[in-house]
Amino acid sequence: MFLESFRHLIEIEALKKQNQQNLVQISSENKRISDLEERRTKTRLQIDNLKLEEKNLKLTETQQQIDVSQARFKKLNSQLALAITEKEQIAFENQLKLVKNEMENLETLYFSNLEKSEAIQNEIENSNEFLVGSLASLEIIKTEAVINISTENKIIENRNLRVQSLTELLQPSLKSLYLETEKKFKPKRPVSYLIDKKCSECHMLADSMLKNSLEEGRSIEFCPSCSRLLIPETAKIY
Repeated sequence: MFLESFRHLIEIEALKKQNQQNLVQISSENKRISDLEERRTKTRLQIDNLKLEEKNLKLTETQQQIDVSQARFKKLNSQLALAITEKEQIAFENQLKLVKNEMENLETLYFSNLEKSEAIQNEIENSNEFLVGSLASLEIIKTEAVINISTENKIIENRNLRVQSLTELLQPSLKSLYLETEKKFKPKRPVSYLIDKKCSECHMLADSMLKNSLEEGRSIEFCPSCSRLLIPETAKIY
């Protein structure tokens, strides 16, 4: 009585499984876009951080401090030449040493930070080149994805029409129970095969009476353990 409906049910489940593969492909297409967009977002953030890092090097301020130190050093040298007493001369010489050390430290800091600045500028340039190039790639990927997703959705749509048609061919009682079980187990598989008196999903052993009744197509049965709708192996054979 139910064997023909069970065969329809087998095909329904097979079609739905194929649809899952198409949905995975659609997800993959969307991921191609989201992955590149995420990378572009991270790159823009990286550029902002690099610019902030370069700003914190304070090259302009350091150069100004060097200029001030050089001017002070020059002034002290002029004052040293005009010193009258030995005490004044020693005082200017000590000040000159201090200013010279300060100048040398500032120059060391400046050239060290200048190297860092050049490295940062190279990173920013490379990142900007990536943003320009990836924008073109992103548009190409989006165009390809739209086409591929449309194709996958069309395949799913056609399969769903077949699923709908097969569902209508099910015995009313089996149809009702199948739809209820599908809601209960979604997104997991709502059906299982009874093979050698065992549920193919949970491997629970069924009794002989249930097995015989199911295989002869006389009844609708559920696995006593996992509660899935059982399909007899005879539905696959005949």
